[in-house]
Amino acid sequence: LRTAHNQAMLNLCTSTAMVEELRNHGIERVDLWQRGVDTELFQPHKATKEMRASLNMGNPDDTLLLYVGRLGAEKEIDRIKPILAAIPNARLALVGDGPNRENLEQHFAGTPTNFVGYLRGEQLAAAYACADAFIFPSRTETLGLVLL
Repeated sequence: LRTAHNQAMLNLCTSTAMVEELRNHGIERVDLWQRGVDTELFQPHKATKEMRASLNMGNPDDTLLLYVGRLGAEKEIDRIKPILAAIPNARLALVGDGPNRENLEQHFAGTPTNFVGYLRGEQLAAAYACADAFIFPSRTETLGLVLL
């Protein structure tokens, strides 16, 4: 592994602990891949009545649960359904897309679930700001960028 990594122009790690670990094992040209949140963009004041109404399917006073991420089976999004059913007047907005979307559309059929699709920039910031709760059911996550 050291030989393979040392042929690379750059080896990126997602934590300072891993940078140190690789360097301790003789891996060269190691640097930190800083991941994080644009704290200027993702702010509570980005909430808008229009975005909340859109996410809540025209019911802005209902409780809004928000999931953001890839719609893949490994994300265990189907586990949200009983939570949605347990909260009176709750609605779920699923922001993102992926290979499990069709299965999820069938699974959530008849529930107040909005398959929003991809959002970026100001729209994504507004979606986070409008939600009453962020729901992330996956028990495993490689980087957790959505959680940040």
